Amino acid sequence: MADAALAGAPLDAPRAGLPVLPALRPLLPGGLRPGSVVGVAGPGSASLGLALVAGASREAVKAGETNEAGGEGGWCAIVGLPDLGLAAAAGMGAAPERLLLVDEPGERWPDVVAALAEAVDLVLLNVAERPAAPAVRRLSALARKHGCVLALTGAYAREWPGTRLRLRVAESEWRGLGDGHGVLRGRRARVVADAPGGERGGWLWLPGPDGTVTPAERPPRSGRPRLDVVA
Repeated sequence: MADAALAGAPLDAPRAGLPVLPALRPLLPGGLRPGSVVGVAGPGSASLGLALVAGASREAVKAGETNEAGGEGGWCAIVGLPDLGLAAAAGMGAAPERLLLVDEPGERWPDVVAALAEAVDLVLLNVAERPAAPAVRRLSALARKHGCVLALTGAYAREWPGTRLRLRVAESEWRGLGDGHGVLRGRRARVVADAPGGERGGWLWLPGPDGTVTPAERPPRSGRPRLDVVA
């Protein structure tokens, strides 16, 4: 796999789908397939999930413009992730007015997600407990029926059957720190998209110093240990 060139075997991605940020398009050609289930894992998975949210809603920020599908931007929901910041999402390009937040869905989280799947384009869900098989079947079926993308993160996201696309942060490092001093300014991450048709990987700023998600060069190797921050 050639990370620097964002090369890899062809993925079975659709030609038209839910928009993603420009920096993610080489990894996800055609966008996210409506009605699909996407796994998001690795250190920095929360930021990667926010990047998906930003891609789905970003065009609503630009008055008078439309996204690739001709719409004004999508609606997204974030469930079970109370620590995610709206400021960070907006910095990546998300439209805060098109985000629905359910910080603590409780034991009836499948009912919450079921209601949202009928109304929004993408649900970013923290799977904090082992999902029961009936809930998985129900929510996956609703997502397919209504064309909603379920983006799953959390401890039990890998236990969700039928996940054909998995995104993961394989490596990451924060920039801005010197030897015991400095301020965190940006995270450079190697993101891998793994689908049945193959795998693609590339380096991104997730986020960069200005808060946006953009392509990044592969970092030089050094003897100094990396600082990895889980967020």
